[in-house]
Amino acid sequence: MKSTSLFEAFNNAPLNAFHKKVTFLSGMGVFLEGYDFTNIASALIFLIPYFHLKPAQIALLATSTYVGTIAGAISIGYLADRFGRKFMYMADITLYALFALLSACSTSYEILVIARIGLGFAIGADQALSFTIIAEFAPRKLRGKLNASTWIMWTVASAATYLLSFGLNPLLGGETWRVLFGIAVIPSIIVFIGRRDIPESPMWLVRQGRLEEAREAMDTVVPGSGASLSGAIDTPKGAARGIGSLFRTKAQTFNTLYIFFMWFCITFNTYGVGYFTPYILRTLGFTDTLSLLGGVVVSLFAVIGSIIMFLSVERVGRKPLATAGFILLAIIDLGLALASDSHVFALLLVLFSVFQLVAWIGPAGLVGVVAPEVFPTDIRSFGTGLAAGIGRAGAIVGIVMFPIMMRAGGLKWAMLMFCADAAIAAIAMIVFGRETKGIVLE
Repeated sequence: MKSTSLFEAFNNAPLNAFHKKVTFLSGMGVFLEGYDFTNIASALIFLIPYFHLKPAQIALLATSTYVGTIAGAISIGYLADRFGRKFMYMADITLYALFALLSACSTSYEILVIARIGLGFAIGADQALSFTIIAEFAPRKLRGKLNASTWIMWTVASAATYLLSFGLNPLLGGETWRVLFGIAVIPSIIVFIGRRDIPESPMWLVRQGRLEEAREAMDTVVPGSGASLSGAIDTPKGAARGIGSLFRTKAQTFNTLYIFFMWFCITFNTYGVGYFTPYILRTLGFTDTLSLLGGVVVSLFAVIGSIIMFLSVERVGRKPLATAGFILLAIIDLGLALASDSHVFALLLVLFSVFQLVAWIGPAGLVGVVAPEVFPTDIRSFGTGLAAGIGRAGAIVGIVMFPIMMRAGGLKWAMLMFCADAAIAAIAMIVFGRETKGIVLE
């Protein structure tokens, strides 16, 4: 059914320059995602007075990128399973650069919303592809760490947006948002140039019966491996790649529900809280400068958490980190609810910082590690893309619900809602969770 020697060569290969290159270039897509998902949190401080935005317009602008992400992740994920990873991998970064530039040059609210939707489409496409590509090129024992490393880049990008906005605000004032949006064009061009030399996934090529191309790609990944492709066959004609394929067996159903619950619940929680950290502090009466500074401090704890997750994922495992993470998040959310009336900046800052630390040690960074491991090659990109899309739906719900809950019952009721979400997610991890550390993808 498969070429044993080919996949053994993949699974047992030592870390080499190609693995590092493909991880960096895929990780830069995750970096750009983190940058653009976070910069709107700071940019809103400037955009609201710049375009005189009303509450409904703020909500639409805040969620526009996520709407595009859902469409991009699902559609391009599906197409990448049908037609290959490489072309889509190049196309999404091209679209990203174009829409990032349009965002920075927007002359009206309507143009900005369109640009952010387009930007989200490109980001979603890259989410479906980057984690899949790393997983399909990485050695088995390093797969988790390599995918986990991209989330360090996400958190660094997130911190960079707060640092940039904090530093640029005194210089540019109301025009700060244009620089925040436009500067992303530079790394996207660098990534495009680097990705041109990345071959098509050998795993995908084997499944298509394109054995000679797979052998050539394999020589690029593991030079001199001498991998044999005898016995490899293509995916049977008419094999299902739609929604039903994600639930075709009981084991696959549990795998699918595992990643769907994890991605939805963590984005609902972290984007609802983390996305609005400067906004929360500003709403509670702190100054713009202090609110932005709070965003900087909190984002640095996210970086620390992602590094700890990177170091732990192959030692501790995926399921224990995810389960413990959600349990601790429920406790911290409850603590924030109880401390919501204190209005003590230092106390709130500590709690928000610990929240980000725990989230990134656990499920926030694990979603990209687990997703490509729970789907087989013929539906890996689609399954990962759909999981990412469901995650973005969770983010939209969290972002929309948070200000509603803030108006209805203040920070206390909002945090109790997130506490319930984390508790439900912890139960789901126990019921549906499967340890994917060290599994063979084929």
